[in-house]
Amino acid sequence: MSLIAGNLGVVQRLLDSKQMAWGVFAGAAAHLYGNRRPIQDVDLVVMSGQLSAVVQLLQSSGKAVQFDGQRIIWRGIKIFDDLMIRRDGATFPLSLDAPMHAHLRKMPLLGAPVSVVAPEDVVAHKLLLDRGSSHGKYDQVDVEGVLRRQTLDLDYLRERIRLMRAESQLMGRLREIGVEV
Repeated sequence: MSLIAGNLGVVQRLLDSKQMAWGVFAGAAAHLYGNRRPIQDVDLVVMSGQLSAVVQLLQSSGKAVQFDGQRIIWRGIKIFDDLMIRRDGATFPLSLDAPMHAHLRKMPLLGAPVSVVAPEDVVAHKLLLDRGSSHGKYDQVDVEGVLRRQTLDLDYLRERIRLMRAESQLMGRLREIGVEV
């Protein structure tokens, strides 16, 4: 854990020094909002088109990163600029857009002051992914944990779902788990 904590601090300082917009999402965000399972890695999202700039920033600081054109991987930290989900022949866009940026929150994670996407973004993302332990993932459990511990901004949740074009996939699911949107 301490290795990831130190690496997160390095990335946080580098991104903040360049005033880049970014946020923690996925399991680490769910950890902060409710499901306290152990953190295996930390996923970050940056503004669309910024991955090359982040690679250059990390490399100029002497960090050897893996970059496949879609994500950066460096010592337990994964950085994305596009969280699009493809499922059942459909595409659901998700990126650090203006509404997500406006809802970022500063929170401490592993000793670093980080920006974190809103719980509504976490719920929409993980509910659409809907992967369980059979896939080695915790999307369902993470959503349940966030819903138990957070009061959601239902207007923003509706907006996020609309922006993802996932109304038919998520509105009924939310009602099934007790969230009236």
